[in-house]
Amino acid sequence: MLSVVVFFSLPMLVASALKEVCVRPGQAATLQCWGPRDAHITLLEWSRPELVSQGYVFFFQDQRSYENYQHESFKGRVQLRDSSMKDGDVTVILRNVSISDTGTYDCQITTSSTRNGERVVKEFQHSINLTVTESVQINITAGQNVILPCRAPNIDSNSKAVVEWSRADLGKDYVLLYRDEQPDPGEQHPSFKNRVDLQDREMKDGDVSLILNDVTTADRGTYECRVFRRRTNRRKRAHLETDPISIITLSVVDPPGQTGGDTEDGVSRGHPGLVAALSLFAVIASLAIFIKLKPPPKTLTDDI
Repeated sequence: MLSVVVFFSLPMLVASALKEVCVRPGQAATLQCWGPRDAHITLLEWSRPELVSQGYVFFFQDQRSYENYQHESFKGRVQLRDSSMKDGDVTVILRNVSISDTGTYDCQITTSSTRNGERVVKEFQHSINLTVTESVQINITAGQNVILPCRAPNIDSNSKAVVEWSRADLGKDYVLLYRDEQPDPGEQHPSFKNRVDLQDREMKDGDVSLILNDVTTADRGTYECRVFRRRTNRRKRAHLETDPISIITLSVVDPPGQTGGDTEDGVSRGHPGLVAALSLFAVIASLAIFIKLKPPPKTLTDDI
């Protein structure tokens, strides 16, 4: 009878080196994972840490998958890329993704092989961060209020979540940085102070949508929403490589009958040079009309 020696390998990747996968709603996501080429895979578990108590993303043991061990939301949507798992390929395809599929996926492999007459069992683990990004176009008229939608699965006010709303053209400043259960005005762009807030600070059902009040044409641009659970006391955006979960393109037009940007008392604030040129033109035109209509001066013959 063979004796059993069990070895546990180090994880294939550490958490700081998570592979990032980004897809759009409705697409299929390929979650890659590889085990040893020359070992027999006895157990494969794909899971999400926050859902594991309710079931697996994919469960495979003894050369077959078990759908009854799956979480309800993944049933009928997950399959192996290669059913034979050739060369240790245990990659899975997740079809018809939605925003709720955003999260970290853990791939755990248990293998068995024989070495020098002894059975060797090893475990390997690999993690992938999946982001399902929603893209939205919003058109609005200046002066109105607008809600920029964003929903982060498995996030609420108890998650110690950090919410970042940003625009690339604003540099290091945020549209809104929300952490420690309140907005952080210290890193906010001046043009958005006192004009933005979360639609629901309780983040019910993961709602981290942004309310932007009194929209102006200067608010045009592409807005990105990022959410993560806070683990350190970092102040700056230390995870720039993370894909946004919502991208909003905001288009702002002037109200009917008003062009050339924001106005005050009917005078355009955005084009002072144009206003000055028009004023000068009006003065010249008035002077020309006055000269044309002024009667000619009297001469001595006019009095005879």
